[in-house]
Amino acid sequence: MEGLTAGSSDPTPAGGRKTRWGTVRALAGRELWAFLDLLALAGFVVAQPLLDVLGKSPDFLLFRQADAHDIVALALAITLLPPLALWALEVVVGAAGRRPRQAAHLALVAGLLGLLGLEAAKKLTPLRGPVLALAGAVVAVAGGLLYARLPVVRLWLRFLYPAPVVFLLAFLLLSPAAELLRPPPAAASAPPAPAAPTVKAGPIVMLLMDEFPLKTLLDHRGGIDRRLYPNFAKLATASDWYRNATATIGMTGWALPSILSGRYPAEDRLPIASQFPDNLFTLLGNSYHYKMHVFEGMSQLCPPATCPDAKRSSGGTALGGNGAGSGGGLRGVLRDSATVFRQIVSTHDAAQDPTATLEEATDDDAAGPDASADPEGRAQIVRGYKRGVNFSRFLTAIRPSKNPDQRAMYFVHVLIPHQPWRYLPSGERYPERVLGEGRFAKAGRWVSEPWPVESIHQRHMMQAAVADRMLGDLIARLRKTGLYDRSLLIVTADHGLAFTPGQSGRASVVPATAPDVLWVPLFIKHPGQRSGAVNDVNWEHVDLVPTIADIEGLRVPWKLDGVSWADPKSAARQRTEKWFDTRPGRRFSFAGPANQAIVLRGTTDSLLRPQDGYLGWFEFGPHADLVGRKVADLEAGPPAGTARVVGLDEYRHVDPASGTVPAQVGGRLTKLAPGVPARPPVVAAINGVVGGVSETFASPVGSSPTWFTAMIPDSLMHQSDNHLQLFLLDSAGGRQRLRPLTLTG
Repeated sequence: MEGLTAGSSDPTPAGGRKTRWGTVRALAGRELWAFLDLLALAGFVVAQPLLDVLGKSPDFLLFRQADAHDIVALALAITLLPPLALWALEVVVGAAGRRPRQAAHLALVAGLLGLLGLEAAKKLTPLRGPVLALAGAVVAVAGGLLYARLPVVRLWLRFLYPAPVVFLLAFLLLSPAAELLRPPPAAASAPPAPAAPTVKAGPIVMLLMDEFPLKTLLDHRGGIDRRLYPNFAKLATASDWYRNATATIGMTGWALPSILSGRYPAEDRLPIASQFPDNLFTLLGNSYHYKMHVFEGMSQLCPPATCPDAKRSSGGTALGGNGAGSGGGLRGVLRDSATVFRQIVSTHDAAQDPTATLEEATDDDAAGPDASADPEGRAQIVRGYKRGVNFSRFLTAIRPSKNPDQRAMYFVHVLIPHQPWRYLPSGERYPERVLGEGRFAKAGRWVSEPWPVESIHQRHMMQAAVADRMLGDLIARLRKTGLYDRSLLIVTADHGLAFTPGQSGRASVVPATAPDVLWVPLFIKHPGQRSGAVNDVNWEHVDLVPTIADIEGLRVPWKLDGVSWADPKSAARQRTEKWFDTRPGRRFSFAGPANQAIVLRGTTDSLLRPQDGYLGWFEFGPHADLVGRKVADLEAGPPAGTARVVGLDEYRHVDPASGTVPAQVGGRLTKLAPGVPARPPVVAAINGVVGGVSETFASPVGSSPTWFTAMIPDSLMHQSDNHLQLFLLDSAGGRQRLRPLTLTG
């Protein structure tokens, strides 16, 4: 081991006297060789796999609001910090003497070789768990011995010293993420046109929601159901409600550039300013000098120099407060990169968390296989990744300008009522249960089992109540600051979502799902507007930019595909068909009037019972009449068997003040009494009152239909211990009897 960290120079000159300069050179040589050994090995163990994953997944950086400086700093940190930390550890150990130093260096080299062997075996073989760990240990021991005993191994390692630099340059110059480092090209300039006098000092305020079908808000008469969504109903009475507004594409990363540029999606490009320099943000902020307060959660279409709020927009929960978000910028991507690396070197495949979509992850089961150009590369980073916009921070940013002539734009994109579905109408959160295989949408297509999809539809409608509350908070903030009357307020969503078993959620639209995917809410309140109007013009979301420009008295210098509906009589679009792209450049045409008629049939009072107040949210399914009834008032039957309940212990320790309650009851029938019919309904009661009824279903499809899930009201729960009961509903002979189940956790 004598030569493991030594350089080739001897500090003793021919005269036999050791010079100070020779000592320094020898020490520097040993330290340099030691560091370069660690740099090369850490390059293959840490930098190469991590930069490869991140380089193929620019959305990881995009959603973290990382700018060019952050990305370069991240790449340098990934490349240099691990070997520097290991080298520093080696130096500390070396204070005890040369032999401990050599032993530490050998141990670190062997450990890095072991991790490299583990990563290779994980990628190339089916080995997992302790067997994979053992394989890594064998490589560590064998590699360490070869490194210690064979100078040729140490020589070959020196040939690999440039590798980390190559990995770094490939990430910064050649990877898809390199697009984020390129400065945006100059946007088309527009000579400012005089603003219309009525809007001279009024801000533009835009609330963009996500995955929100218009049909969710409507009752059977085609009106907004004010019993469930009072703030949307109230806004409709004081704004122009574009009841025939449709999305142009079903993926947010493609929809946002289309909405904000006024162009149909033609190419698969990142939603960033360098790819779409001509957009509403650059028009207002650069050409017309609006003060921009832009909170993007899924894009970077507003250049950081124009939108200083961009990096402060992320973190927290969608509703604001101190959520689990880790914030944007360098700190956020470093933290999440560490999580990715832990997954890379784990001896197990990363657990597939079915809740890790939408607000918390970049993958989207209901979106479809085209959601990612590189699904395998991105799969490493999407699990457990936090993102989102702090809505409270956006509201706080809204305030009158000290300069009465300074116009402003306030924009926020919130991932509500987008999945994961975890909010009750009261605003309380609930843990989502993993049932069966856990995923009820695969490759963008819902499972064919009806009940899990129908139950998700109910939960979506509950979460839309949170969207209604956010709208109410926004309007209240505008009124408090005195800006409501003068503001141009736009409220809409990027696309909808269909809940049809066996069909695509929103990517591969078919005629049966078009009404749910294409039609979205759109309300535009003009400055000074007092009364509402319903407008059924053929609005498509490419019309937003030209309409805003006309209302504000601005000129758009680039070619637009959309038309302005500021004056519906002068709009140029005569066709009634709706254009929708399943991916950029792949366009389909859907009937307009016929599908709108389906939308206007609504869904609120056909799925729920709004007339019954808060309990009506939970009166769902074919046995909704049982919800709210006392168990003691219903006929009892003989025991029906045993059920395993996911999270059973949570009902004994309920704390409503925490903001989280176990409102989703889910589990599996594990043993049934003889004679129980197939697919029996499961009745869930809390504290002696029926809270929900579930149909049973198979998961995965084709297995025994023994799984169940039902939502129960948080209003029936109390502090601490709550009594959960499950029953099978026996309707034999035309009589309803509750047959109790024994519960296990």
